[in-house]
Amino acid sequence: MGLASRIAGWFKKSTSYDGLWDDSGYSSPSVTGITINQYTALNSSAVLAATTMLAEDVAKLPWTVIRKAADGSKSEAKDHFLYDLLQEPNDWMNGLELREMMQVGIILRGNGYAVIKRNGRGFPVALIPWNPDRVMQWMATSGELFYRMLAHNIHEQALLASLAPQLVGGGLLPSDDMLHIRGFSLDGLAGMSRISLAREAVALGLAQEQQASRWMGQGSKPSGMLTTDQKLTPDAAKRLQADFKENVAGLQNSGKVIVGEQGLKFLPFTMTAADLEFIASRQYQLQEVARIFRIPPHMMGELSRSTNNNISQMAQEYINFTLTGYTNRWSAKLSSTFGLRKQNISVQFDYRDLTTADMTSRINNWRTAIMSMIAKPDEARIDLGMPPVGGDADKLHYPMNMAAEGSQSTGTAPDDAGRPPDDVAPK
Repeated sequence: MGLASRIAGWFKKSTSYDGLWDDSGYSSPSVTGITINQYTALNSSAVLAATTMLAEDVAKLPWTVIRKAADGSKSEAKDHFLYDLLQEPNDWMNGLELREMMQVGIILRGNGYAVIKRNGRGFPVALIPWNPDRVMQWMATSGELFYRMLAHNIHEQALLASLAPQLVGGGLLPSDDMLHIRGFSLDGLAGMSRISLAREAVALGLAQEQQASRWMGQGSKPSGMLTTDQKLTPDAAKRLQADFKENVAGLQNSGKVIVGEQGLKFLPFTMTAADLEFIASRQYQLQEVARIFRIPPHMMGELSRSTNNNISQMAQEYINFTLTGYTNRWSAKLSSTFGLRKQNISVQFDYRDLTTADMTSRINNWRTAIMSMIAKPDEARIDLGMPPVGGDADKLHYPMNMAAEGSQSTGTAPDDAGRPPDDVAPK
């Protein structure tokens, strides 16, 4: 047995996956006959809307590396290697594109992968995202975890070649060199694929879309039928049809009175109860997909239960209960992968881009913060897009009713002067 074979024998495939898969991604068959994988699931308009929304919302949130001082104050750790690496992870992507690609993997497959490329000294120099359908976990007999990546194109083949110094055991990447963000998991090794678990709901939505398309393409109904008890020659039937169409079709005939001949009657075709139920079921499938991805239905265009009073509340719950579930996974995994907690370092997301209110509400919020000694006027000016003015605007201001006794009573006595005599009226 050769050396390569002996090394390969030290490893076994993780039970989280069945094996490597082809370029179409590993698939899950459904009762409808539609096979669900990354590509077919995204053919569903509801899944596409949910995935796009979650991926873009997480990706567009500004993030930065924060250092916490002993006194509890926080500042940007611009000297930390992650500060630049997270903004420019590699030569062909920026930080937003990296987060978006990995986030799509987390949403659909429950796993987001990025290889940590290191230089000769072992220092991280790049983050290379990898489609989760082309990553397989391997486990050594000692329990140590490794990853095997499958190249999809020439670009990925070149990337694998550049990673050769980090690969062991015939092309396996140690877990220390993989940024792996998991969704919810049953074994702690790999996240569960959301579209595989909910494949029947996704497939049903796709089947309804295909059925509606075939209905429109092959089974579209005419608006109605002209009937008469009298016998018509073919020429007379064509003439009556043309005359009726000329007098009915088009905006110019709106409100026009039609006079029939030969006992001609018009029988309109209407949608049956089954047709109406089919339309209602399509709306239900949209709600079903929204529930699977924990997105308020109104954000996907389903407004049947939305009001002016509950939309704002649902939008806030989307941030609190859905987005933070993803961003907290990112922050926690970056911390554990790069050992940030021991350095008093953390990666934090800024939610202000999603919670920015109208100008009047923002000014009122800043006014309350300034009057409560939480913020300075210059901080408000900067947030509202105006330059700071310095001086007193860069100081915290005590509310007048919090001043020392005496000064607020007459406006003339200094602090700690005490209240004036009762017979002296305030000026």
